[in-house]
Amino acid sequence: MRNVIISLAALSAATLSMPLYASAQDASDGVNVEASYSPDYFTQFQPITAQDMIARVPGFTIQNNGGGARGLGQASLNILINGRRPSSKSSNARDILGRIPVKNVKRIDIVDGGSLDIPGLSGQVANVITRGGELSGRWEYSARFEDGTEPQILEGEFSLTGSRGNVEFVASLDVGQFTFSEAGTEQFFNGNGVLFEDRVEDLYYATERPSADLNLTFTPDNGHVAHLNLSGQLQNLRNGVNETFLAVTPEGNNGSSLANGGEDEIEYEISGDYALPVAGGNLKLIALHRYEDSEFDNAFTNIPRLGAQFRSDFDRFDKEGEYIGRGEYSWKPDSGKGDWQISWEGAFNYLDSTTEFSDTFTDLIRTNVRVEEKRTEANITHSRLLSPRIDIQASLGAEYSQLEVTTLDEPSRNFFRPKGFLSASFDASEKHIWRAKIERGVGQLNFGTFVSSVNLTDEFTNTGNSKIVPTQFWNGEIEVERKGGGAVSGTARVYGRLIEDPIDQILFADGSEGPGNLDSAFQYGAEGNMTWVFDDAGAKGLRLELRGGVNDSTIDDPVTGLSRKINQTTNWYYDINLTHDIPDSPWAYGIGIEQADRSTFFRRDQSFRTRFVGPENIVRLTHKDVFGVRLDVFFQNFVPFKTQRERLIYEGDRLGDILRRETFSRQRGRRMGFKISDTF
Repeated sequence: MRNVIISLAALSAATLSMPLYASAQDASDGVNVEASYSPDYFTQFQPITAQDMIARVPGFTIQNNGGGARGLGQASLNILINGRRPSSKSSNARDILGRIPVKNVKRIDIVDGGSLDIPGLSGQVANVITRGGELSGRWEYSARFEDGTEPQILEGEFSLTGSRGNVEFVASLDVGQFTFSEAGTEQFFNGNGVLFEDRVEDLYYATERPSADLNLTFTPDNGHVAHLNLSGQLQNLRNGVNETFLAVTPEGNNGSSLANGGEDEIEYEISGDYALPVAGGNLKLIALHRYEDSEFDNAFTNIPRLGAQFRSDFDRFDKEGEYIGRGEYSWKPDSGKGDWQISWEGAFNYLDSTTEFSDTFTDLIRTNVRVEEKRTEANITHSRLLSPRIDIQASLGAEYSQLEVTTLDEPSRNFFRPKGFLSASFDASEKHIWRAKIERGVGQLNFGTFVSSVNLTDEFTNTGNSKIVPTQFWNGEIEVERKGGGAVSGTARVYGRLIEDPIDQILFADGSEGPGNLDSAFQYGAEGNMTWVFDDAGAKGLRLELRGGVNDSTIDDPVTGLSRKINQTTNWYYDINLTHDIPDSPWAYGIGIEQADRSTFFRRDQSFRTRFVGPENIVRLTHKDVFGVRLDVFFQNFVPFKTQRERLIYEGDRLGDILRRETFSRQRGRRMGFKISDTF
C-alpha cells in the first residue's frame, strides 16, 4: 500500500550559491558535499518536480524508509529537506519529492551520510534545498489501458504549496487507482508425472486509494521550527481468480471455481514535531498517532460439473493503532570536535483482529486476538571528522519492550536488546569514497503472525504464534562509491548478516505450522548501481542507468534438517534504463527492462516456486511542451512477460514421496498509458 503522508519543511537557509558540480569539505560543519546540482543542470530535462530532478542525479538511488516498522527509530530515508529529516514515518520519498515544484528547488546537494549529525544515515544522501514564498503547485492526470482489463482512468494528483508570514503549507489530493490482469493455464500431475487435469485461469486485481494530506510548517523568528502533518486514506481492493478445469484422466475433475478477495481500509495519521535551541544545542520533540481499520474478505467456490457446489469463506477484521513520543537532543562541544546526539523514544502499538471461517460443512468459527506492545529505546550517537578525509559515526543504545497477547491467559513477555553501530567513510580521492559499517540491530515483529489465517485456494492454514520473538542480527557491509560529476558514477556494496531467531515456517507440537523462530540464519550478497552519462562522448542527453544485485542465504530446514535458503528472499534482480533527452528539442524517449528472482517457499508438506519468465519491459516517449503541459506516453510488456509457479505436494511431509505437482503459467497483458502534468 502506498502511503502518501507528507512531511516537508520548506525552510529558508542561509547558504552560498554553488557551481553546477562541486566537491568540497566544508570545515565549518564537517559535512562532506560530494556534488551540488543547481537548477541549471536539469534544464535539458525540463523537470516538473523535485522527484524528476532527483531521478536525473547520476548514480543516486532513493532508499525509502521502512514504513512498516513500529516506531520512528533512527533515520533510514536517504533524502533530507533543507538538512532536516522528515518526521512522518509513513512518508514515501517519491511522494515527498513529487509535491515540491521545481521552481521551489534552489539546489540538490549529494552528501556523505556519515558526515551528518543525523544518526543512522550512511552512504549517499540527497539534501534538497528549497525556497518558500509565492503560491505554487502541480497537477497530474494519468490513464492506462491493458489487454483484458478495465481501463485505469481514475489516477490523478493535485498539490498546492505556499506561505503566509511564518507559516508554510503543502496540501495535496491524490486519486489513486491500479488494475491489472493475467491469463494462463494450469496443469496437475500425479506422483508418477502423469498429467491428470488441465485448467484455464483468469486473474484480476483492482484497487482505488484516494488520499488527502496537509503539512504545516511554522518558523518564528526565534529559531524554532514546528511541523504538523495530517493524512487520511481510503482503500478499496478487489482481486480474484476464475478457473475452468477439465479431467485428462479419471483422477481429474471437471468444473470450475471462483476465488474472490478484497480489502476495505480507512487509515489516518497525525504527527508533528517541534525543534528549538536549548543550552547550546538543539532539542527536537516528535509525536505521532496512526490508526488503520481494515476489513478483509475471501471466498472460494468450487462448482463441479457433477455434484454439489462447495463454498468456503475466511474474513478478517483488523484495528491497528500506534502512539509514538520521541525526543532528540543534539549538540557540538566547545572544542568543535564532532557532534553528539542523545535520543529517547516510547511507543505503544496494538492489533485487534477478529477472524471468521466457515464452509459448506462447517458452522461459523470466530476468533479474536489482541496484541499489545509497549516499547522504549534510548541511544547516544557521536559523529566526528577524524581527518579531512575520514568521518566516523558511532551509536550505542538499547531497546526494552513488553509484549502481550491480552486475549490469551498468558503472562506478558519482556525483552531487553542492546543495539548500535559503527560506521566510517574514507574520501580516498576526487573520484572515490570507501565506506564500512558494522551494526547490531533488532528486528520488528509483524503482529499479523499472532493471528491464524486460512488460504482458501491452496487449502492450508497458518497457525498464529503467540510465542514468536523479535529477531536480532549482526550486519556488516563495505561500499565503494564513484562520485557524480563525471561520465560514470555509482556505488557497489557487499554485505553479510548473521540473524538470531530468524522468522520462517516452523512446526508446532499439535502438528500444525505457521510463522515462528528458528535458531539462526545467514544472508550475504552484493549489489550496486551505475549511471553512465554520454554528454562528453558526443551523445548529449543520453544516459544509461544500471541497478542490480545477487543475494544468498542459509537456514536449517525444520523438516529435513538440511540447509536451504530463507523462504522467499531475493536471489537476484536487475533494472536497466536507457533514456535520451534530445538536445534543443522537447522530445525524450527511454527503454527500460527489469527482472527479479525469489527463493522457494517451503511448508511442512509443500513447496512453492514462483518465477518471472522474461523481464518486464517498457518504452517511454515524452513531449515536454504540448500546449504548455508535459505529456508522457508509455508502452509496457510489448515483449511477453509471464509468471510461472510450481507447487509440489508431498505425502506426510517433504521427506515423503511427491503426491502431486501443480504448474501454472500466466501472461500479463500488454499495456499503454499516458500522463499529463504541469506546475503553476
